[in-house]
This record gives sequence, C-alpha cells and structure tokens, in this order.
Amino acid sequence: MYLLKMFPFLFVLIILVTQTLCAKELKKVTLQLSWFDQFQFAGYYMAKQKGFYEDLGLDVEIKPFEFGVDIPKSVNDGKIDFAVGRETLILEKIKNPNIVALYALFQSTPLILLSTKESGINNINDFSNKKIMTTIDDASEVSLKAMITSNKVKIENLTFLKHTHKIDDLINKNTDVISAYISKAPFWLEKEGITYNIFDPKKYGFDMYSDMLYTNQNLINYDLNTVLLFKKASLKGWEYAYANQEESADIILKNYNSQNLQKDELLYEANELKKLSYFKTANLGEIRKDKIQRIYDLYNVMGLVSSPINLDKFVFDINNLNNSTFTTKEIKYIEEKDSITMCIMPNSMPYSDIKDGKFTGFIADYISLIEEKIKKPITLVPTDSWKESLEFAKNRKCDILSSASQTNERENNFNFTKSYIDIPFVLLTKSDTSFISDLSSLKNKKISIVEDYAILDFLKIKYENIEFIPVLNIDEGLKKVIDKEVFGHIDAISTSWYKLQTKYLTQLSVSAKLDEITSLSIAVRNDDLVLFNIFQKAVLSIDDFTKNEMLNKWISVEYKKDFDYSILWKALAVFIIIFIAILYRQKLLNKLNDNLKRKVEEKTKELRDINSKLEIRIKKEVEENLKKDRLLSQQQKMVSMGQMIENIAHQWRQPLSLITTGASGIKLKKELNDLDDKFLNETLNSILNTSKYLSNTIDDFRYFFRPQKKKEEFYLENCCNKTIDLMNPNFLSKKIKIINEIKNIKVFGYETELIQVLINILNNSKDALELSDNDEKIIFINIFEENNKAIIQIKDNAGGIDEEIIDKIYEPYFTTKHQSQGTGIGLFMCQEIINKHMNGEINISNTIFEYENKTYKGTLTKIVLKCLIKNID
Repeated sequence: MYLLKMFPFLFVLIILVTQTLCAKELKKVTLQLSWFDQFQFAGYYMAKQKGFYEDLGLDVEIKPFEFGVDIPKSVNDGKIDFAVGRETLILEKIKNPNIVALYALFQSTPLILLSTKESGINNINDFSNKKIMTTIDDASEVSLKAMITSNKVKIENLTFLKHTHKIDDLINKNTDVISAYISKAPFWLEKEGITYNIFDPKKYGFDMYSDMLYTNQNLINYDLNTVLLFKKASLKGWEYAYANQEESADIILKNYNSQNLQKDELLYEANELKKLSYFKTANLGEIRKDKIQRIYDLYNVMGLVSSPINLDKFVFDINNLNNSTFTTKEIKYIEEKDSITMCIMPNSMPYSDIKDGKFTGFIADYISLIEEKIKKPITLVPTDSWKESLEFAKNRKCDILSSASQTNERENNFNFTKSYIDIPFVLLTKSDTSFISDLSSLKNKKISIVEDYAILDFLKIKYENIEFIPVLNIDEGLKKVIDKEVFGHIDAISTSWYKLQTKYLTQLSVSAKLDEITSLSIAVRNDDLVLFNIFQKAVLSIDDFTKNEMLNKWISVEYKKDFDYSILWKALAVFIIIFIAILYRQKLLNKLNDNLKRKVEEKTKELRDINSKLEIRIKKEVEENLKKDRLLSQQQKMVSMGQMIENIAHQWRQPLSLITTGASGIKLKKELNDLDDKFLNETLNSILNTSKYLSNTIDDFRYFFRPQKKKEEFYLENCCNKTIDLMNPNFLSKKIKIINEIKNIKVFGYETELIQVLINILNNSKDALELSDNDEKIIFINIFEENNKAIIQIKDNAGGIDEEIIDKIYEPYFTTKHQSQGTGIGLFMCQEIINKHMNGEINISNTIFEYENKTYKGTLTKIVLKCLIKNID
C-alpha cells in the first residue's frame, strides 16, 4: 500500500532525474564588465538573452562593475574567465603576463575630451594651465596624451582633477575640460542646450583600440574550445545588438538598468558605438598586430612602458595555432604517435574522393590544413564505399572519419568535433521533370539515397509515403534514375552539381531543394579522448573565410574526365542539322533580298520624283512666307511711324506756337515802328531755343527709326526714359499718369527694337484707358532683376482684356480696334522681337491690384530678358 502511494512521487522523480541526466551540461564561465550597465556591453547581454552562449554549451555569468576591483589581475590569476578592457590593457600586460586579448570591439577609443563653447577653450593649444577632470586610467591613456602633446602642450602644465563622473562639473565650471565617452556626455549636453567642443583623438590620427575582450593564457592552453566558443557567441551577440538596437535597449532597460538610463540615451549610445566598432573596417572585433604595435610604440615613446612586452603573446591569433596551445599531455601524445589513420567518404566530389590512391577534394584540403596545425601526418585508409568506411572506423582500422554527421547510434563509437561545414541536399530527376516545391507531394514514389547517410532515417520518418531505396554510392543511384528504376535520387548539392556537369548534363536535372541540412564533423574514435581534444582545437582554429575559400576553389574548378564519344556524335549531328538549316535559310534570305532590292529601287525612284516636286513647292512656300513677314514688318513700321508722327505733332504744337507768336510780334512792332533792340533780341533768342528743342526732338525720332544692325550693351532705365519722353506729351494731353520704379540694369540686345515694343505696349494701354470710365488713368512701369534675369512689368487700370480673346492677341491681324485705328500686328511683332531678337519671353494677363486704397483691374504685360549683363545700384 505504501509503495502504491509513493508511486506517483517516484514516477515524477524518475522523469526529473532522467531529464537532468539527458540535458546538455553547460560549462560555467564568468565575464567581468569594465563599467556600469549601459549599451557599451549590449552584445554580451544579447548573447545571453538570445541563447547564443547556451547554444554553444556555455552558462555565462555577467559580473557587474565595482570600484576597487583589480580586474586584469583577477583575469591573470584565473579568478575571472573573461573581461572587457580599455586601451591601457597593453600596460596591464606588464604586471599581468597571462592576459591575452581576443578581439577589439571599438576600432577607435570612445574616450574624448570636452569643453564648453562658453569657456573659450576651442582648440588644444588653449589647454595650457587649465583644469582637466579624468580618471587615473584616462590620464594615462596614450590617445589623450598623444593628442595633447602632439599640439605642443606640456602635460606638466595641466592640472588633473579626480573624476566625479558628473557632467554638471563641466557645466558649472568646476573643471575646464573633462574626459568622457563620445557615446554618453554629448547626449546630456545637447539635452541641456549647452554648446560644446569635442577633442577626439582619432581626428588627430590616434585611433586606438578599446573595449578589448581578454582572457587568461592558461584557459587558452587547457580549454581552447571554451575560449573560441565564447568569442564566437559574443561577436554574434554584438552583431544582433547593432542590428536590433530598439530591442536591445528595451532588454537593457528591463534587466540591466542599474544606472536608471533612458531609452533615447541608450539609442544615442548605440548609434555612436556602432560607428566606432566599424571605424575603417567591415570586420567586427578586428584586432591587427601592426596597430597594437603602434599603440605600444606610443606608450613606449611617452615613457609609460616600464619593461618590454611580447606583443605576440598579447594578441591571440586564431589562424596560427601552435604547440603552445596544446596541453603538455597533448603535445606528448602527438610526439609519441607515429601517425593518425583516416577513412573518408569516397565518390563524393567535390567534397571527397580517392583518385589514383590519393585523397582529393575540399575535405582533403581541409585535413591537410589540420595536419599543418597538429604537426602530425594523417594517413589515408582506402575504402570502396561510405558503408565500408563506417565499418572500418567502428572496427578501429582508422582513428578518424574525415566527414561524418553526428547521430545517436554513431555516438556509441565516436566523439564528434564541432561541425565545420553545413551541406544542403537536393533531389535529382530526369530532365523532363517539373520543379517540385514539396517532397510530400511525391506519394508512392521510389527515391534512392546512399546507404548509411545520417539524413536517411530522418527522411523515412518525415516522408512516410515515399519508398527510399539504399544504394552504394551516387553513381548507382543516378543510374537507377536514368533506367527509371527510381523516380529520383537525393544527395548533397555540390556532389549532385558536380555529377551533372561531368556526366549527366543532358539527362538529369535538379528538381527540388530539401529543407534538411547535414552538418559534417570529424568523427574521432571515442576510446581516445586526447586525440579528440587535439582535433577539436584544430577544427575551432580554422575560420569560416579559409573554409569558404577552399570550398569555392573546388566548386568552380573544371574537372577532367574520360571523353564521352557519344556526346561528340550527338553534338556533330546537331551541328550538321543546324548547318543545313542555316544554308536553307540563307538561300531564302538571298531570294527575299533580291525582291526587296528591286522594290527599294522602284520606291527610291518614286521618292526622288516626289522630292524634286516637294523642293519646288517648299521654295515657293518659303518665298511666300518671307513676303508675308516683310509685309507684316512694313505694316508694323507704318503703324509705328503713324504713332510717332502723332507724338511729333503733340510735341511740336506748343513750340511752333511760340515761334509763330514771336515772329508775329516782331512783324507787328516793326509795322508800328515800336521795335526796339531788346525785344528783338529776346524774341529771336526764344525762337532759336525753341528751334533747337525741335531739332533735338527730330534726333530722338531719327534714333528710333534708325536701323540697328548689331547688338549692343544698353541700360534699361535709359531705354525706358527715352520711350516715355517720346510719348509723354500725348499721355499728358489724355491725362494719363505714368508711375515708374526702375532699377538700372545693363542688358545686351537691340535697344531700338525694345523701344518699339515698349511703345506698342504703352499705346495699347493708352487706347484702353481712353475707353475706360476711370477718373484716374494710370500706367505702372516696374523694372527689376530676378534669378539673373531682367524683368519689365507694365500694367494699367483700364479694366483688362476679355478672357475669351486673351489667347488670340499674339495672332497676326487680330485686333479689337476699328480697321482705321489698328492693323492687329503690333503684339505679334512684339512677341517676334522679344523671343527671337532679345532672347526673352513676353506674357500678357489680366490682374487685380490696389493703389492708394482703391482696387483696380487691368492688363499686366511681363517681359523677361535673359541677356542680363550686370546690375548697377
């Protein structure tokens, strides 16, 4: 009875124990931060939160920053596994010889110096005799010191203050200059509305590494796997943090916000730190020995290096693994073991094969690289099939399998290194098969696959309606496809492509891509743990770039094979058929060409006849148009001449009256014997002055009618004044007021023709004003410059033009006046002159405007001249 009551408890306990035993054991490691929680450590937070560390078998404890802890010493002594260090980490190597830098997150230090604009410290030369607030580390960082001393400022002339880590000390003038991170302090200064100066070392050529991830040399020697996995997961975390800044900021606010930061502050920091991480590089975490050497040399020159540092032992180089990475036990094992035997997967090019007794393919190159790293030859044990290789390895006839997928069954015989390549699989079928999007649609089909492929058991479970036929190798499977014994064959994508290129190009094709991927590792006999550790370290030391280069070489290479004469005969037969078809087609083309040539000659003759007649017609039409243009021009000149004569009559009426009156006075006094010398002289002088005025008026009109053959420079103000002088008497008699606002602008063109245009426009306004009922008749002339063009605007208050006819006013012979008053060619000729002779535009529209608190409607004429030379105020 007691046992029955205890059964449920025992059952749950058994399940929990079983799950615990089956669960993957995680290795515990510690990471020490160099400052309080902020986006500066977001990559590590995200690697932990997103499971990147756990995926690689690591349980990472992120230790928060505390003042007073000697972090480099803790790492050196093995109390902490990993830590984040600043550029002064090189100096720490002197006191702590075991620390090794794994990567540099920031390619240039985020540490800068700040001053306010108000302080007047605008360049480094202003630092002399000023107070600088820094931490102990900041004061010794070579980037800041080098930046200062390179500007000939002596360090001893500066007063260093202990850092309070409060930006208010700079704002409140407790210090003149303050050291800060470019990703933090500027944000708060901008928020407070404080203008500031940044003194950034990288702008002075001192782009020093910062935030270096470092560890202990002993951890590298005895647990390289953990070191490499931690580095890989951390960089992945940083890539994710930079790509997902909003999400990363939210996680920091929720789980790592010991400083009570704000989200906009974190996002500002994220953006600035990303710039520093990718400064002059596309490789996150890049650390170059030449740059480390430069940093060390600067420290040395500035007297900060108390004893020499071996930089080769400071920077961990993953691509140059040497015996010092192996433990003493592993080195002894390598020295004592004569050779390491290996079985491979044959007939799987471009990955691996045996040709003339030699191992070849991508995996062969990969194993050769491992041989160089472990300094021990690896001997091939030839086999005929993958099945035979597996049997040889199980029976310990070979120590390793060069490429194998990890399965539960195989773990009984082998330990598997970390996978070094992922291989997609495809389905090969006859060439006439359509593309298959989902293998589940292939019900009751037979598909071959190489026996003992690790993926086979999984496929059998996933696709229960497909009958999978095991074959010895890919060639046997493809032969079954050609012979229609099976519908298709599943194999690795590169192996399949290789076979298609070299043997089955016209017969088979890829019809589907599987979602499943096989990861290949090196399988090491599980009764030799030391050998496994050696291969695990070697595999982890080869980076992805090197592997991809090797694989691409084999995928793109042109493979040699026995010549297939059947293909030659087929190709020759196709060539002969194509050649005969080309000959026949050429014969048809020649016949068609002859017919076409004959028709072209006939049409050419017809076109020549048409062209000769058309030429005569065009010549006749041109002459007619020229005749019309001459007539139009002559008519316009006659109209202008009539208007000028009218203006002459207005201007001469009063002077002629004065001459007549004077002459009559002289004659009358003479007849009355009352003519004295004084009256005679005064009257004659008056007649002479009036005659001179009439002569000047004649000159003005002669200038207007004088032909102007060449363009010349002239001022629009003078041109406009001449026009007004010619027409003013007529306007005064009609009680028309002219108001002008003219800016003196020099242009290049025909002045007399522009005067003719202005006269036409002003006369049109005068005629319209005579018909209007306005008590006050006004014409406004405005000349100004706009966008390097001269603008002439003339408007009146005559009521405007009827909208129905405004679009027709430029048509020749269109007029609103009686035939006795106008020809209808004035505006047409104005448009011709402005467009063709003055390189300008003319436009007329109705406008409504206010003048002296009265609203008027009238016509606005706008002339735009592009021939502006210069503007004179």
